[in-house]
Amino acid sequence: MPRIVRPLLTTGLTWAALGLHLLVCACYLRRWDKVAAITVFPFWTWCFLGALMAGVAWLTGRKRLPGVLVLLWIITIIAGSDETRPLLRATADKPEPGQPAPVDNKQPLRIVTLNCRAGMWNPNALKDVEPWQPDVVFLQEAPVPLELENFAKRLYGSAKGHWEGGYHCGIVARGRIFNPLTSHQPVFMIAAIEIRPGKFLDVACVHLKEAETTMRLWSLNAWKSHYYNRQTRRSELSDLLQFQNFFKGPNPSIVGGDFNAPAGDAIFDLLTERGFRDAFAESGSGWPDTYPNNSPVLRIDHLWVNSQVTPVRTAAITTRHSDHRMVVCDFFIP
Repeated sequence: MPRIVRPLLTTGLTWAALGLHLLVCACYLRRWDKVAAITVFPFWTWCFLGALMAGVAWLTGRKRLPGVLVLLWIITIIAGSDETRPLLRATADKPEPGQPAPVDNKQPLRIVTLNCRAGMWNPNALKDVEPWQPDVVFLQEAPVPLELENFAKRLYGSAKGHWEGGYHCGIVARGRIFNPLTSHQPVFMIAAIEIRPGKFLDVACVHLKEAETTMRLWSLNAWKSHYYNRQTRRSELSDLLQFQNFFKGPNPSIVGGDFNAPAGDAIFDLLTERGFRDAFAESGSGWPDTYPNNSPVLRIDHLWVNSQVTPVRTAAITTRHSDHRMVVCDFFIP
């Protein structure tokens, strides 16, 4: 390598790694809509890129600053990645197939959410859910109504009053389902489930607009596409929360499904402002990402709970018949 090239390469990569660190941290901390093209990627992808640039700069020049930047990027990956906290709880209690195990001698309820797509409306995806004996099931890109009816019958012995929806969003529950309502698009279904006599759980199964996937960040149109894509999903979620005072009453409430938005996305501010909490962030263990099923790098399937719901263990479970992993959560309500 020519003598003049080495210091230029070292200096250029060092400052590029530092500049990228400032840019990435600012974008992920603020989640501005105009930089949605950046934050749609997993946080750690940018961190690895920055660490690689700083590492090459250090190997080239053996200077102190790029070495410090490598350590800074490593710390940033650990501190800022959505995957860190559940991985640190990897040995914690996880949901297991069958009836949920008691917690402190009390029997929790179980909810499962799954996007059934593998081609389209794949009824075989329901076979992945059955062994988990859920009390509530959220399905996106759900099989046809007849398949949901048969699914409810297999789970609970009777189908009447235990299933609603099909084709887009579906809800199946051990308790009776009351007042089901599907949005016009449809991107969500809301209902009340009688968990036990006189005790209701308000639920919403959502399937928001598909994510923008273009990675041509050198194109202004790509940035615009990501910008409007984020705003569309925010509008859809806002419609759900403003549709009626459904989630403002005293009942425990769960909003879940395929949000097509990664963990930490700005649209979730709408839920936190209403007092909802991310069940996986609170009680999840193991690798949290759900898409794609075989090698997941994005957590786009979520369960959010209000103050009346206490999640105690949550996990993302590999499926056999879908391109998504399913999220299984055991929880308590008063």
